[in-house]
Amino acid sequence: MKRTIFLLFFFSLLFTVLLLYPYSFSISHGVTNVVDPLFYAWNLSHNASNTFSGMAKLLNTNIFYPLTNTLAFSDTLWGQSIITSPIIWLTDNPILAQNVAVLISFPLSAISMFLLSLYLTKNVLASCISGIFFAFSYPRLSQVGHLPMISSQWLPLYLLYLFKFLNEGKRKNFFLVCLWYTLSVASSIYFGVFLIPITAIIIIADICKRFRSHTLHVYKQRFSAIFPSVLFFLVILFIVNFPYIRLKVENPEMKRSIDDMTNLRATPVDYFSVLPTSLISPMLPNNINEHVLYPTLTVLTLAFLGSILAWKRNRYMILLSVIIAISSGVLSLGDQQFFSIGSLFTGTLRLPYYYLYTFFPVFQAIRVPARFSIFVILMLSILAAWGIDAVMKQKRYKWSIAVFLCIFIIEIWQLRTPFISVPLKNSIPDVYVWIQKQPEPMILAELPISLFYFGKTMEKQLSIPYNLLQKEDVYALETYRVYFSAFHKKRMINGYSGFLPDSYNRLTETLGNFPSEDSIQTMQKIGVTHILVHSMQYESVERHEMLTMLTNSPLVSLSYSNSNDLVFRIYKKEIHP
Repeated sequence: MKRTIFLLFFFSLLFTVLLLYPYSFSISHGVTNVVDPLFYAWNLSHNASNTFSGMAKLLNTNIFYPLTNTLAFSDTLWGQSIITSPIIWLTDNPILAQNVAVLISFPLSAISMFLLSLYLTKNVLASCISGIFFAFSYPRLSQVGHLPMISSQWLPLYLLYLFKFLNEGKRKNFFLVCLWYTLSVASSIYFGVFLIPITAIIIIADICKRFRSHTLHVYKQRFSAIFPSVLFFLVILFIVNFPYIRLKVENPEMKRSIDDMTNLRATPVDYFSVLPTSLISPMLPNNINEHVLYPTLTVLTLAFLGSILAWKRNRYMILLSVIIAISSGVLSLGDQQFFSIGSLFTGTLRLPYYYLYTFFPVFQAIRVPARFSIFVILMLSILAAWGIDAVMKQKRYKWSIAVFLCIFIIEIWQLRTPFISVPLKNSIPDVYVWIQKQPEPMILAELPISLFYFGKTMEKQLSIPYNLLQKEDVYALETYRVYFSAFHKKRMINGYSGFLPDSYNRLTETLGNFPSEDSIQTMQKIGVTHILVHSMQYESVERHEMLTMLTNSPLVSLSYSNSNDLVFRIYKKEIHP
């Protein structure tokens, strides 16, 4: 078994490197885009720097000053930090750490899926191939630039030990259920929420099975034995989720509007869509991120064969897998969809996700229902393992397994996964080196700054090098600034995350009038000490007028300048008796 796992890990890692070339050859300095990966690099760096500094410093990051608990504005990435913190301590390179976390998720996903499939099918080869199907599926490949969602390697292990616990009992199995759930939710809050309905389906199915077989009494025995463990798990879960609980308490109005998910729910076409870099992209619709959900014809065929040929031997698990796959697919479509076939138009149909959102507040923190698709591919991979097992039992057709695997590789092969090089610690812009050397307290505001929905769309900002940024590149401006703050570590009003409080948006709107006296006084009142102006990110006319006003302003004085960047110190507000 150990040898099989080692070989699967080695093969999967090698295949990952080849599949994601040239990005995979540039992990020390390259990112797939300059928005989310730069933010995650900062996040991992912050976690590594504050691991042993106490909960207050861990939660209250240096961005979004003067707000607190800012780590919870997005995924905390505590699960990934277990792997990445040692890398950052040794290399001081958060880009490398972020990329290692992405790449290592592929072999880890293959192994965890292998273990789940092996438990169900008892077929080693079929389980290895099932692991490859899951690890290199499009719902994962499309998330290479999104560290929380590609960190789905713990999900099969959670299901494995949930099945084991329901079938066998044992405290060890329950402990591992709790461990894998905790790692899943610590990697992404989405997984913690999504696993709730998935777990409910599994437990309800198990209750129905035991009701028919008159074995419901085992529940009393098993749950009484693990009761102390449940209390311990709840404490750990509270600690892991404390940032999010605190965020909701401090911002009771915070929830995702049902309208926020309009463009972030899956559509039926997404399940036929591939990445633009795919070898088969000329033959299928192209899309990016959450809208690339093609399960591949290979997996669908083998899943169908598994459902038919292994039905008599594995009726319960096959039916359960099909139910979870269909349920997850429907939930990924969000709160509503409209369907049309030729002239037949259904109108808008309200879907089950609407009721989850309405009656279970935890789903109001989720804005991308399409990510439920990870459970579609997970269940199809289980069914495909039974399909491979059934084909292998037909000796004359054993050769077809190699054909299926080759076709799958063709279906998911990427011609070129691009990357963008970003400055590392020894090559960050000079102004940040100067800022790093300044004594505390130093509280920074970087300009230009705008509300995120101004300027270009995010898709047009994904590949912009730092020296070509302009005022309208709102997302990339902030993610570069957040990333550079991982090195200078000064507090700053700037930030980027999945959640933006109203107070930040109001402040940003006020600073849109910079360098008006009102905007500078606003910064003065909240304690900002320095303004970093990236002059070359303004149009020439606006830049000239702004610098003239700043030179004549009685509220600031120039502390640092080079050809691109100027730092102004804000005079402290005088306090009159």
